[in-house]
Amino acid sequence: MIASINPATGEQLAAFEPYDEDRVDRLLSAALLAQSNWRSTSADERAELLQSIADTLRARQDGLAHLISSEMGKPIAEAEAEIEKCAITCEYYAANAAGFLAAEQVTAQGRIEVEPLGVVLAVMPWNFPFWQFFRFAAPALAAGNGAILKHANTVPQSALAIESVLADAGMPSGLIGVALVETEQVAGLITDHRIAAVTFTGSTEVGRIIATQAGQALKKQVLELGGSDPFIVLADADLEAAARAAVKARFLNTGQSCVNAKRLIVEESVADEFVDLFTVEIEKLVVGDPLRRETTLGPLARDGLRDTLHDQVRRTVKAGATLVCGGSPAGPGFFYLPTVLDHVRPGMAAFDEETFGPVAAVVRARDADEAIQLANRTEFGLGASLWTSPERSADLVRRIEAGAVFVNAIVASDPRLPFGGIKQSGYGRELGAYGMREFMNVKTVWSPQPAPRLVIRPDETEVFDRGSGVRTVPYVGAWNCDANRITTGTTTFAVGTEIPMHSHNVEESVLVFAGQATAVIDGERVDLEAGDATWVPAGVPHQFINRGRDELVIYWVYGGRAVTRTMTATGVTVQHLSAADRGAVAGADK
Repeated sequence: MIASINPATGEQLAAFEPYDEDRVDRLLSAALLAQSNWRSTSADERAELLQSIADTLRARQDGLAHLISSEMGKPIAEAEAEIEKCAITCEYYAANAAGFLAAEQVTAQGRIEVEPLGVVLAVMPWNFPFWQFFRFAAPALAAGNGAILKHANTVPQSALAIESVLADAGMPSGLIGVALVETEQVAGLITDHRIAAVTFTGSTEVGRIIATQAGQALKKQVLELGGSDPFIVLADADLEAAARAAVKARFLNTGQSCVNAKRLIVEESVADEFVDLFTVEIEKLVVGDPLRRETTLGPLARDGLRDTLHDQVRRTVKAGATLVCGGSPAGPGFFYLPTVLDHVRPGMAAFDEETFGPVAAVVRARDADEAIQLANRTEFGLGASLWTSPERSADLVRRIEAGAVFVNAIVASDPRLPFGGIKQSGYGRELGAYGMREFMNVKTVWSPQPAPRLVIRPDETEVFDRGSGVRTVPYVGAWNCDANRITTGTTTFAVGTEIPMHSHNVEESVLVFAGQATAVIDGERVDLEAGDATWVPAGVPHQFINRGRDELVIYWVYGGRAVTRTMTATGVTVQHLSAADRGAVAGADK
């Protein structure tokens, strides 16, 4: 029996009979057939489905968030944010799928093409019941894959709600099948010939088992496993900001995340002050019913998790650590008080083991060198947060053994950036272009026919009137040369005109051909004369203004063909190089 339990009360919400072999077999056959059709769809068709999924998630956000809070105990505000993040990720791949799928011309005869692998088995955890699935599913669907979802058996209602969302969004029948099965049935799914690859998020122990089973079947795997992420605070850090961030980094999702900061490694000279600031911030946490708006710390998802956590706390204190606050279960429900352990050292449970719950271990280091050594003294290598002055961060970042390092910020996943770990935290990447290509065949194609060479003359190129006296002439781009890997053009501004604030998902270089411009880049204004050039990093809001008495002409170069332009003033996003919109900036009415 697969049961859904409310961790805030211990009450059983629902129960389901596991699917039998015949039902699982039908799911696999349906997914294989649907994926064989889906792989031949265009990037535009896939983008349309992903946008529909995003819209459906948002339309049903209230109900889905309530379900998450009831079934695994996440505070309601965090549950709502989880659904929104899923929607944002679907939109990201909708906007970028065409670029990620585009062939790359490497030589005159050789190019690289990417193709979907097939049906991927997704074995997903309970702690982010929607996000963990959709961060895999969005790029997988964009790539042309299908999937079978085997969700954690503590969140069966979330699994079925995901199935409902996908159906309501118009996903082809069978393309993603949800299988409510027991753990012992997973091995059969992995070895089934209709499964092409496996993705797993969960404990390192289970990850080893899945890796062994998939490896024996010679099937690709992506494993996102455990973590004991360091939160390094050096003496030159902004201690107040670090303390506030540390509370969020450790206690988000009631401390039940692989990328929660689990070891707070603080330079000795500021450790006392940091612990005082940290403890004051912890006192602001509100423990209670996750469905209440004021709650910031809910229950643990299962009583067994609470028992394990309490045992780790007791063993750590017995080994010599100082219990600063908390350290005991609370009820009814599976609650545990927010806990701080100070003077934690290697060899103690809270240092050596992954603590999955609201327990922070403060580790004191003599200096920055020892702090880095302690950070790396773990079998895990998922993420790390480093708090120090920007001037010294670059060298320290290179010395930290992790899949991601966030400087003066907490570790978080972002659909634009690859996410994953090293060492016992797993291998492979999710999100970004790298995550999408994990489940694609990277195919080398050699053809004796050279890539086309085009001559683009200004008088033969379409001019796009962007309104208010601003006109763009795009020269070489994806619409007229598949082999091109950059996009260039000119934009002319009448006197007194400007481009609205916007950003791109690739870097942009700009040269002023004629006239005088004011560039506003990430809030900083700089005046440019004819012959001056500037550069805008990817994702940075910017605009150009004609500040002179004559026409302004700028020449621009994008560092990639798939350019998504986001109008930060209007919130409108368009595919900049689509057939309908190439060269144009969307208006607020689109």
